[in-house]
Amino acid sequence: MSEKQGNSLIKNAFILSGAAILSKILGAFYQAFLYQQIGSAGVGIYMKGLYFYSMLLAISASGIPIAVSKMVAEERAAGRIDVAERIFSNSNKILSLLGGAFALLLFVFAPFIANNIYKDPRVIYVLQAMAPAIFIVAIMGSIRGYFQGKENMTPTGVSQIIEQVVRVGFSVAITLFLINSFKKIPVLDIVNGVAFGPFLGAMFSLLILLVYLYFDRKNTVAYKKIGEVDNWQITKRIIIFALPVTLTALLPTLLDVIGGIIIPNELIQLGYSSNLSDQLYGSFGGAVITLTNLVVSVSAAFATSIVPAISSSVGKGEVNEVVRKLKLSIKMIVLINIPAGIFLLVLGQPVLSLIFHDPEAFRILQFSFIMVLFIGLYHNTTGILQGIGKTYTPIISLIIGLIADIILLKLLIQIPFVNILAAPIAYTLGFMIAFGINYLVIRINIKHQLELIKWLPKIIVGSIIAVLAGGLIYYITFKSSSLLVSRTWAELIGLIIASLVCGIIYLLFLIISKGLSKEEAGSIPKLGGLVDRIYAILEKK
Repeated sequence: MSEKQGNSLIKNAFILSGAAILSKILGAFYQAFLYQQIGSAGVGIYMKGLYFYSMLLAISASGIPIAVSKMVAEERAAGRIDVAERIFSNSNKILSLLGGAFALLLFVFAPFIANNIYKDPRVIYVLQAMAPAIFIVAIMGSIRGYFQGKENMTPTGVSQIIEQVVRVGFSVAITLFLINSFKKIPVLDIVNGVAFGPFLGAMFSLLILLVYLYFDRKNTVAYKKIGEVDNWQITKRIIIFALPVTLTALLPTLLDVIGGIIIPNELIQLGYSSNLSDQLYGSFGGAVITLTNLVVSVSAAFATSIVPAISSSVGKGEVNEVVRKLKLSIKMIVLINIPAGIFLLVLGQPVLSLIFHDPEAFRILQFSFIMVLFIGLYHNTTGILQGIGKTYTPIISLIIGLIADIILLKLLIQIPFVNILAAPIAYTLGFMIAFGINYLVIRINIKHQLELIKWLPKIIVGSIIAVLAGGLIYYITFKSSSLLVSRTWAELIGLIIASLVCGIIYLLFLIISKGLSKEEAGSIPKLGGLVDRIYAILEKK
């Protein structure tokens, strides 16, 4: 049973991470498109509004869905299906009220936020256009949390993809329409047009979730009602669990908002023009963070999956299974994020050049490659702590990390040869501290040994070998193909082939060195059959 449950955890995480990565790739495509149309300065304006919107979204619609997934998993594990259904019903009402309130507040106070916090009135309409999406996303949150509590990640994954497809499709269409319809249209008008995309994407995503919910209800087997369920007690449980989770989700977005305030304003005080400060912040917030978020999205998927998985095991009293899932999820984060970070370090320049036409951002990306590991480990350990009921620890850890980040950011950005590089350095330190505190508390509460010596050196060596080989392949492919096609096509061909080579070499190295067990590798969706065949060949030899 343990093996099957552990594999289920990985599969659920890969369903979510696959959807998240595809969603992020679509987002990166649009970021690249937007970069080409309005430049990094315009993207900098858009990111200011987007980060503030994300912060309010974290307050209104992040904690309760995770609370729902945890509570539904626990109640279903205990056989109290009626209580699980009532949890879902109550969470819908709470999120509708919260989402509606925050959407209205953002719309009304957008001028105050833009003029007094950002000191940039150009952000007003961006905030107002995004405000209605908060209400829709909040409603989606309870449905996603319900399905995740049943350990069914498909509705969440599909709805995420649909949301991004519609958002990107609309944003590209409105941008092209404005550019082709008006001569020399101001950049701000394009930014204001695309800001409506999140609302439209959320609407279509909600429709998809409602279809899944309809068929789920239609196919649900009648369950026995245990007795009267106290609605107030259920609501209180949701709020008590959701409050610290909401604060935990809020703090990373608060970090982005603070960065959007501190970085441009500090650069202006150092003598940079408003346009140049927006460009530098756009390179970090728009290009570098977009790329690192591709990796972080995998970590976030594991964190989302680990909460109901561990909660279910805790509810059943399966201590050994809790330890197994903990160790497995941490290993998977390290296994994915270390090679991804090294890949960005070695091949980040052609990626930035190809997607964002901003090769200058590579200097910032070079100081961000370690950041992806610690953000991933922070998210994952946060999910573990939430699963075992230690919901306030991630808040304390990230507050301490946030304070360290702000202090370091303000100190380093004053140094002329550092300036914008202060952002990735400070972010890395902040998440490193937060992860360290999280893991310390986990070790105190769950006795375990990660046995790092058995697999960490193999992951590091395999990552270096694979990425260096990929870098060599990229160089050869780029040089040869550039004789036949344009630079853009040569970069694309080189990166595709290099990525495939990296993935194959890395997977083979882990299998041969036993850095990844047969069961772990075989549980990765779509790769299980291939891995089984490789192991069969090796075992024959």
